[in-house]
This record gives sequence, structure tokens and C-alpha cells, in this order.
Amino acid sequence: MIWVDQLKESIPEYAKDIKLNLDAIANRSSLDIDFILHLSIAASYAAGDEKTLRFLINASNDEVEKNAALSAAVLMSQNNIWYQYSEAAYDDALNQLGPSLRMNAIANNGGTTKDKFEAYCLISSIIGKCRMCIKSHYNACRENGYKIEQLKDIGRIASVINAISKIIFI
Repeated sequence: MIWVDQLKESIPEYAKDIKLNLDAIANRSSLDIDFILHLSIAASYAAGDEKTLRFLINASNDEVEKNAALSAAVLMSQNNIWYQYSEAAYDDALNQLGPSLRMNAIANNGGTTKDKFEAYCLISSIIGKCRMCIKSHYNACRENGYKIEQLKDIGRIASVINAISKIIFI
């Protein structure tokens, strides 16, 4: 968990609650610490936080999971916008056309397991604030065996990583 300790050290005193929450999501979670790292990679990408993203990518030695998290995050950056747009337009004719956007990474789960890829999509969509995508990936996670405590922890990770992305490092 050295990556957690190093990230905590970089958080300034004015964001002490975020530092404590980072500790909590890493040390008191229903999820494995390596999975938390890769969920954090997807969340950091979705939040647009280049500095934290680079740090987290360098902390990972698992190329498959790292690439799957990034693949889900980039795909959701596209889909979150499309589905927010199509939902907000309130036009059934538009929705019947579908997005006509490539989403091939979904077919192979970004190279990882379906349950992990769905979680990476979920955490990215939470930060992307797409209600349709959140609901879709939340339900897929439930269908793939995630317990409610695990889904709560995914939401907590999204919240903390999003907050970290807003911290001004002086």
C-alpha cells in the first residue's frame, strides 16, 4: 500500500478530510487494494487529473488491469456525454437511432474480466455524472456478483479520487 501512503503525503493540510478518507477507502474497504488502485486509475482519468493519474499508473505493475481501467475510462468519457445528451434531448426518435459510436472494448472487457471492466465503467460514469450509464453499469455489477458494500466502496473511491483531482498542490 505504499502508493496510498505516498498519495496521502502529497495532500495539503487544508484537505485533511480527503487524506483521512483516502486512508479509509484503502484500509477499510470491502475491495482488494490492487483493485482499488485500478479503480482509482479509472476515476482519476475520468476526473481529468493528469498528475494523480500519472502517479497511479506508475504505482501499478499490472499492465492488463491498468489498460482495462484506462480503456473503460476513455470509453465512458465518450459514452457519458452521448447518453447524457440523448437523455436530456427527450426525443425518442434520436434514442431509436442509437449512438453509432465504436465501443469494441466492451466486447472484450478491455482485456480483463467482465466484472472488473463493469466496475471501471461504473466508477468512470459516476465521475462523468451520467445517470443512464451509472444505472447500467451498477446493474451489471450487481448481476456480476458485487455486494452492496462493494458498490458503496466504488462510490466512495470515486468521491475521494474526484476530490483529490480538485486539490491545488502548491
